[in-house]
Amino acid sequence: MEMSFNVNSHQEVNGKLKVDIVGKDKNEGTLIGNMKGDTLIADYTFNSEGVSSVREVAFLKRENTFIEGYGDVVSANDKVTFKDKTKLKFDPKNTLTKVDCKVE
Repeated sequence: MEMSFNVNSHQEVNGKLKVDIVGKDKNEGTLIGNMKGDTLIADYTFNSEGVSSVREVAFLKRENTFIEGYGDVVSANDKVTFKDKTKLKFDPKNTLTKVDCKVE
C-alpha cells in the first residue's frame, strides 16, 4: 500500500492511494478528506476491474507512520462508509511508514 497527500491550512487532505495486497485486486485512486486531530478520514475513489468505486478510509497518525483503520461499514448511494467512526479499530499490522517520495 502506498499513500501520498498534502494537507492545507484547513486540515483538508488531497492525495493518492495505491492498494496492492496479495490475493486481492490491485487498485489506485484519489483521497479527499480531512485530518481530525491525529486521524485522517477520507473518501478513496478508485477503479478496480473497470468499475469506479468510493469507500471511506481511515488512518491514525503515529509519529512517522499511518495505521489503517477498520470497522463495520454500510453502503449507500454507491459509497461505502464506516457505520460508526467512534468504534474504528487500528491494526498495527497495516502500518504505512513515511519514506521520501520517488521522483519519476
